[in-house]
Amino acid sequence: MIIILICGIDEAGRGPVLGPLVMCGLLVKEEDEKELVKLKVRDSKLLTKVKREFLFDKIKDISYKYEIIAIYPDEIDHAVNNHDGLNLNKLEARKSAEIINLLKPDKAIVDAPSNNIKSYKQYLFELINNKKIELILEHKADLNYPIVSAASILAKVTRDNEIEKIKKKIKIDFGSGYMSDSKTVNFLEKYYEKYPELFRKSWLPYRDIVNKKFQSKLEDFSQFIEKVEKKHEKITDKLKKLEDFGYKFIPTSTEHEHVRMKGPCTITLYKNGKLLIQGKEEHKKSVEKLIS
Repeated sequence: MIIILICGIDEAGRGPVLGPLVMCGLLVKEEDEKELVKLKVRDSKLLTKVKREFLFDKIKDISYKYEIIAIYPDEIDHAVNNHDGLNLNKLEARKSAEIINLLKPDKAIVDAPSNNIKSYKQYLFELINNKKIELILEHKADLNYPIVSAASILAKVTRDNEIEKIKKKIKIDFGSGYMSDSKTVNFLEKYYEKYPELFRKSWLPYRDIVNKKFQSKLEDFSQFIEKVEKKHEKITDKLKKLEDFGYKFIPTSTEHEHVRMKGPCTITLYKNGKLLIQGKEEHKKSVEKLIS
């Protein structure tokens, strides 16, 4: 008897700003696919958390094999930023091919993320070792194929578990990781610098937060410089008088210095208002007298 192996592939967590994207490949014998129908598996987004968790182990029991891959923010950002010619769709295709090459199905049904199914299928096919495979790609395949629905459930439960592990580790409830969740929005605004490894930095919400904070810091710095200039305006004017006595302004050597002059003495005016005069005592007294 010839055993025909069918694989369904789907993902969970493509859209959130936080946490991993999880992809699952579920392999079953063709004859066992009807068992998934009996379980009434559906797209994981259409099921409650309790129902997904109830089905999780039952699906694994029916499976011949399965592979689950978690893709973390750094790798996602790498792809979204077009490193190595990647984008998010191509990253998913590579992971799908990795799963197919591991499970070695006769037939694979993939929930395709790309609008261009033909091009995506060709890209995926080139990455698959078995060129005799029957390859089916569809948008929303998890709605039409029970095996893809079952794969989506394994992926979703795995991602939810990963999110809970992160919450326990940092001891903060940041919600679902989606920007539609107010807990996630608040967490991003408050902790984007403390936990950068958790966030997808290529996502627009993260970039917006960083840009706003940068702009705020830039404005604060500009105001600080204005205050420094105003604070030291009088003493700077006095130092300028020293040019008549052979002193010259020279570049500052540290970020804490406001003005430096070189002549018989070296004169440094710091941003905190402190004035340092270095040289022979007689020259130091002359400078002090001139600027007092």
